Amino acid sequence: MEIMHNYSDLLTEIELTKEQIDYTEKELEYWFGIDLKEGKGIPFDGVGGYKFGINAALEQTDKKVTSLSRLQKRLKELEYTRVRTEMLLEKFEGLEYKIAYHRIVNNMTHQEIADELRYSHQYIKERWARLKTYKEPTETVDVS
Repeated sequence: MEIMHNYSDLLTEIELTKEQIDYTEKELEYWFGIDLKEGKGIPFDGVGGYKFGINAALEQTDKKVTSLSRLQKRLKELEYTRVRTEMLLEKFEGLEYKIAYHRIVNNMTHQEIADELRYSHQYIKERWARLKTYKEPTETVDVS
């Protein structure tokens, strides 16, 4: 169920990228003096400009704008991948995929999964144990 782990990692990366965007916007406000979310403030009236001078504020603002642009582009790519992955995950059929999705992505307990899917706790626990030990066969490659 490596797919579910990759999807879970994708969701984590999206959240981390959003946090980085928020932090970068706060840094921009510190250096530039404008709250980008509210659209309020006076250009170059930030604390950083007063503390370190206008040249430092200009340099830091340029760096933060570049960083913010890069982060927003990355977030857009990640969100596209998330939507596409979710569309593909919905095509999976079978109890194993449902259990893996709830366990890995939603971080649900066996009991919560059993309640959600209307199976016994023990049955879900046993299926999960089998899933964890299942290894997909690998192709043998002839290297001669």
